[in-house]
Amino acid sequence: MHPLLRSAIVVSLAMPWAPAMALNATVTESGELHTQPYFTAPRIAPVHRLSTVEVLERRRDWVRIEIGGNRSGWVPERSLDLSTQAPVRADALPAAPPGTAPQWIPRSTPRASNHALILPLGDAAHADAASATAIARLMGIPDANIQQPAPGELDADGLRRALAGLDARLGSDDRAFIYLSGQGSRTCGDAIVTASRENFLLAEFTRYLLNLARKADKLVVVIDAGRGDGRASGLTGRYTAGASACSGDSQAPASPGNNVLIVHASRSGQNAFADDKGGLATQALRACLDSQANPAGLANGDAWRRCAQATIDSRGGPQHITLGGNPALIPAPGLVGSGPTDPRQLLQAIHAQKSERRSVSIGGLRPGYRAGESIQLTVTGPKSSSPQFSSLYLLAAGDKGFTLLHPGPAAPAERFEGSQTLNLPIDPATREAIGSGRLRLLALVTDSPRNFQRSGFGGAGARVATAPADARTLRDLPLEILGGDNSPTCQHSETRNLGAGRARQCSAAFGAALADITITP
Repeated sequence: MHPLLRSAIVVSLAMPWAPAMALNATVTESGELHTQPYFTAPRIAPVHRLSTVEVLERRRDWVRIEIGGNRSGWVPERSLDLSTQAPVRADALPAAPPGTAPQWIPRSTPRASNHALILPLGDAAHADAASATAIARLMGIPDANIQQPAPGELDADGLRRALAGLDARLGSDDRAFIYLSGQGSRTCGDAIVTASRENFLLAEFTRYLLNLARKADKLVVVIDAGRGDGRASGLTGRYTAGASACSGDSQAPASPGNNVLIVHASRSGQNAFADDKGGLATQALRACLDSQANPAGLANGDAWRRCAQATIDSRGGPQHITLGGNPALIPAPGLVGSGPTDPRQLLQAIHAQKSERRSVSIGGLRPGYRAGESIQLTVTGPKSSSPQFSSLYLLAAGDKGFTLLHPGPAAPAERFEGSQTLNLPIDPATREAIGSGRLRLLALVTDSPRNFQRSGFGGAGARVATAPADARTLRDLPLEILGGDNSPTCQHSETRNLGAGRARQCSAAFGAALADITITP
């Protein structure tokens, strides 16, 4: 297990799939386009009644839209008729999970700290590039941050230059998506054939991933370089020593092991995609990434695989999708679940997305408490070294929903200095808010402040704020925690020159710790 790739996701597959289906809306009430989803946010431009706009994202009672001039911002949901669908060709519709109807799901907000590198090789390069661009957009990568070298530049040295260029662009705690596809080769071990017919060893490619993982908060890699024989494209440490005629070093780096999530579409004995249903696996994965797949409301790697495999099986496809590494990582937040709405399960899913470089712990807790007692605990974690201070939040989840235990509804964000002791009385109002029984606590130490009011939290007294475990909270709470600051500054396509403080403000990384206690009457 290599520690540098604990937060990496590697997806091994490749097939063309259609761009995401757009949703249009009609403006029913004139108003203003706002930079943030609340009325006091700065105004961008007027929005005129009966105009048609494109819907980009939903957040509680607000919708982010795009109007003429490529301007985007937020308007109240009540001012839109969301039943207006953009016309699409029948053959452009994505595959829907079995037993479900296709529906629009909010995508991740594009962020300047998200990057993509598209490296398609071979005869299907054009279709591969379209597929990769679509998945990058679903992951919240702005078009200006999607880099794709010309096909003729992708010889072995060109691949190395492209990967080194991504390393140069990537800032600390940025998120990256890499797409590499083409004809696989076993002449010199697991390799991909470049535009100049050279063998580019996947062992060398993995070394670039290890370097990128030193910086990245999350790393998503899509690869089609396998031979469909059950291997995960050489990225599980099972390399074959290459012959001296091969280009590059045939020695494998340290195995990433379980630190990598591998979703591998294969067909035993031949190329997994050499048949008339070769595009089915990608269509299924794309549809599931943009739809409901996880009971907790977040499509993690395991839910993504199960949803896509069910779609393939229902249509008689030959591909078999297998997983390796960490199945709990989420490639794209902002997805709505349709299964059980257990609040504790959602906090567990959010905790699994924590930064490995931000160690957070909870100490001083007892297993159980009675109403009228106080919960005293100490949270330790990373101390901010920049003017932009870290913030501490303590969330609780129980049968009644979610409770923000710290800070209080009227308390401003506090500077977290690396250790903080909280004393939380279980007074009648708090007891009514959190209920009794098993309670899960999630301590968050974030680089940038989070606004839980945007996730539907409201005051339940002077001490705590609450939110129900309904579909909106299951969607908006992960968006707020995983997305971080979505101000215009953080959505620009260039963050390298913001300075350390502003770059930290735009970071979505966070540290987290979980603990379970029981409250009895």
